[in-house]
Amino acid sequence: MPKSTSLKIQTMFGSPLRIVLLVILMTISVLGIPLSLKNTPYFHPKASASVVIFYTSWCPPCKRSIVLLDEVQHNHPNLSVRRVCVDDVKSQKQALPFGLSESVPLILIADRSGNVVKRFKTLPDKTLFTDLIVRLEEGRLENGTLPPEQRVDSWKQNRKGM
Repeated sequence: MPKSTSLKIQTMFGSPLRIVLLVILMTISVLGIPLSLKNTPYFHPKASASVVIFYTSWCPPCKRSIVLLDEVQHNHPNLSVRRVCVDDVKSQKQALPFGLSESVPLILIADRSGNVVKRFKTLPDKTLFTDLIVRLEEGRLENGTLPPEQRVDSWKQNRKGM
C-alpha cells in the first residue's frame, strides 16, 4: 500500500514541529526581513556607508573582491570596509545570521543608519558598486531617491508664492 504524502514529508523532515519550524524559516528568508549592522562590530556610525565582506583566503573571486573594495575605499575615505575571513567553522557560524550559507564572497552594504541596502553574493561590477557607494554618501537610497523624511513635496513648494 502506498504511503500518503504527509507521511512521506514527515519521514523526510522528521516531526511535525520540525516541519512547522522549517516552513517558518523558509518564509522569513523569502520575505527578506531587513538586515541591520547597527548593533554589530561591523558598523561604523561616522562612516558614509559600511561595507562588510565575508571571504575565504583560497577563493579567487574573494581575492578580486577585496582588491575592488580596497580601490573603492581608497577613492572614498569616509567608507568603512570590514573584512571577515570565514576559513574556520567558528567564524562561519558567526556569519550565518548575515546570510552566509554556502557561497563566498558575501558583500553587505549598509547605509548611514546601519540598514543593509544591498547584498552581493558574487564579485560586483565596479561601476555599479561605485555608483551605489556614491549614492549612499550623498544620503540617497539605493535607487537614487531621497529618503521619505527628506523628500520635499514639490507641489506645495511650487505653490507657496501664489
